[in-house]
Amino acid sequence: MRWIVSIVAMALLPMIMGAKESPMGAEIELQTNIIDLGELSQSDDKQIVRLSYTNTGDVPLVVTEVTTSCTCTTIKHSRTKLMPGERDAMTITMDPAKAPEGSFYRVLKVYSTAQSGVKHITLKANIKN
Repeated sequence: MRWIVSIVAMALLPMIMGAKESPMGAEIELQTNIIDLGELSQSDDKQIVRLSYTNTGDVPLVVTEVTTSCTCTTIKHSRTKLMPGERDAMTITMDPAKAPEGSFYRVLKVYSTAQSGVKHITLKANIKN
């Protein structure tokens, strides 16, 4: 009887070992999480930065929203599905004329279908009058 159980177990082993793992989900990897605009004057032109991101997961990713706490900063991004391994970019525009003078730090929040949750991007500059 043990002999039969051993043969059946050995026959089933390749099927068990070949079973695929369940998907881990979507994952977002940002090009960077800190954007340093350096020294700026309030009379400078708008600063435009393209920040790329990649879906490093194994199911489609959707960036649903990107928020900021400052009216001096706007973000444009695509809401289309990003397949595993694909890359896209968001455009971040900061208007120094609308920013307060001095050290400028704002946190942008990237909401998506990623398993890791909300990602944060720090936008910083030193604004002079």
